[in-house]
Amino acid sequence: MPSKVSCLYLLTVVCWASALWYLSVPRPSSSSTSSYPGQPGFPVRQSRRSGNGSLGNMRTRSLNPHDFNYLINEEQKCAGEAPFLVILISTTHKEFDARQAIRETWGDESTPSDVRVVTLFLLGRNADAVLNQMVEQESQIFHDMVVEDFVDSYHNLTLKTMMGMRWVATFCPKAHYVLKTDSDIFVNMENLIVNLLKPATKPRRRYFTGYVINGGPIRDMRSKWYMPRDLYPDSKYPPFCSGTGYVFSADVAELIYNASLHTRLLHLEDVYVGVCLRKLGIHPFQNSGFNHWKMAYSLCRYRRIVTVHQISPEEMHRIWNDMTSKKHLKC
Repeated sequence: MPSKVSCLYLLTVVCWASALWYLSVPRPSSSSTSSYPGQPGFPVRQSRRSGNGSLGNMRTRSLNPHDFNYLINEEQKCAGEAPFLVILISTTHKEFDARQAIRETWGDESTPSDVRVVTLFLLGRNADAVLNQMVEQESQIFHDMVVEDFVDSYHNLTLKTMMGMRWVATFCPKAHYVLKTDSDIFVNMENLIVNLLKPATKPRRRYFTGYVINGGPIRDMRSKWYMPRDLYPDSKYPPFCSGTGYVFSADVAELIYNASLHTRLLHLEDVYVGVCLRKLGIHPFQNSGFNHWKMAYSLCRYRRIVTVHQISPEEMHRIWNDMTSKKHLKC
């Protein structure tokens, strides 16, 4: 006889399919967003009075107060033994297939046998009540989602990442390391845990690594990465890690969150984290295992990487199954 969890999971899949079909029919939007001066489409943060977490005293006179309420939270996720690694995955409401693929492959908390791993999906609030309800139901089954009361959009990715930093600092401060990544990323967990983070060694502090980018702002308004001069007047960005995936020691989460409270908000999340790191005097280390582009799959090539970008749920399952079934093969 099917278990209660199995039945709930099947019901969730059916409900998601029905909801996404319903939402595929174009409908007028019921919400409106403000914009940065001179740049249509840049949503401005919506301030909420916060009564969550233990960091409320840090918001006094903040330039950029992160004062959003938790709509869904997993306060006890790190209870008991401190996790070796917390995985924070930026996702959107409609990406159920991607989340489920991660749960069944590299994000499965039970896969690492020697260390404790905690996986969390990060979301904001959607304008569509149906999607919010679906995510709430999904959360009740898997208990691996954190949602705050800001509008979930591309230009609010910085808020989503700061939510993750705040969550680690508040509810999981004794974790050793944190991986922040996206829902279309494949992660080689063995390479990440065994070869990079090395559980047998003393945990590092003030540590930050990923694919380091040295660049400057794009002033072309047609670009996805457009940066207005009034938001960032300098000609160069500080070194920053691609937001597709980076790893840091857990002590850095609170440092970045505190720095963000007094740092003007930028809509480019990875650049903003780099600005906070510069304030903190933390220099990100380059690591060639982090790839912010898509790579054609081969067993030997993927054994050398930590992250690969633009991987579909179907590819994720295929890559994971192939790598786990061929561990005995040599390259």
